[in-house]
Amino acid sequence: MPQATANHTGKAPPATACGDVADFKRLQYFHGRALGALDLRREQEYFLEKARLRNRLLHGWGIVCGLGVEIVAKEPCDPKDESPDSSVLVIQPGVALDCHGNEIVVRNPREVELNALLCHEDLSHTRQKPRTVYVSLCYHEELIEPSHPLLTAECEPVAACQYGRVCETYRICASTTRPDPGPACEPCCGVCGDRCLELAAIRVYNPGAVIEPWQLDLTGRRPLAVHDLAEISQINWVHGATYTRDAASKLFEEGIEVRFSRPVQVASLRDQVVELTTIEAGGGRSGGIYNIQGRFAKLPSTPLTDRFVFHSTTDETLQYSDRVVITIRGDFILDECCRAVDANHIGGTIPLIEKSHEPLRLPKGPRCPPRRSGNGTEGGEFVSWIFVQNRKVSS
Repeated sequence: MPQATANHTGKAPPATACGDVADFKRLQYFHGRALGALDLRREQEYFLEKARLRNRLLHGWGIVCGLGVEIVAKEPCDPKDESPDSSVLVIQPGVALDCHGNEIVVRNPREVELNALLCHEDLSHTRQKPRTVYVSLCYHEELIEPSHPLLTAECEPVAACQYGRVCETYRICASTTRPDPGPACEPCCGVCGDRCLELAAIRVYNPGAVIEPWQLDLTGRRPLAVHDLAEISQINWVHGATYTRDAASKLFEEGIEVRFSRPVQVASLRDQVVELTTIEAGGGRSGGIYNIQGRFAKLPSTPLTDRFVFHSTTDETLQYSDRVVITIRGDFILDECCRAVDANHIGGTIPLIEKSHEPLRLPKGPRCPPRRSGNGTEGGEFVSWIFVQNRKVSS
């Protein structure tokens, strides 16, 4: 049966290169060979280790689907309940792979109470001072179907009871110590962190008090992927929109701002990574193309950053009906694991930074929800554009 336990299981021992991958020794059958329980267990282990290695190296580890966490009000069944107003968590059905390649399946919604999961020491500490509690999911094997063996092994006496099957199930754990999320850059052979997967963090947890929605933090969850590529997550202009000449000029003078879903290397933000190109159109000169010279605003001294601002350094004035094309070359912007940003601009609905420049007119197009850049592969160009208003259009 699925279990809930007070503490995380122990961390996996650190691996050195590929030395910790199991030796694969297959059973060789021949007529007349004697087979014992140990031989059959080793045969099972061979296929289990093969499957686990395949899961780790081809799929990675993390949450495959589901396993949402919800807060629900506790329904007291005992009138003497000391905390009738406290909350419980419901873990929704889903599937995950742990960093050893074990498949974890939660088949039905599971209701848990944090007070019952925390060990005595953690519970005492949170009562003295509210703190963050981490809820995680751990692979677990449970021996089931006890029976009396008919024969003995070698000279040992017949055991009173043996278990006939191993049930592959799970445990839900809680602790004030966060499970080790493992290395940010995946090495070969699947070196990992804690064998338990973080489902949620409950901020400022106070035993006996109602858990409010703002306390539930799901940002620490690890989605199933060998590597979560950085994407362009927000910008401060509306793709395809029309701006007044003054607003467009101000946008580029103050700088276009781009934010990423995960940090990128500051050293990779170099000349020509961002390019601003003006295509002239209007009553006068038309069809000309020129670059708007620009540079990055002061970049941080730290190795990584999750954003940049690129502003114009030219005195060139935008003209009515011009179109400015913004190109960001994601192939050359690298994250902390030296993977290129997944920058392909698809659909033109990148979420906006809260303080963005207001356009004169929004673009027409399909009503699709906002989405980050990317198509699931490294690199690609983020291409966007804005229009400068026609002289005849009133602002």
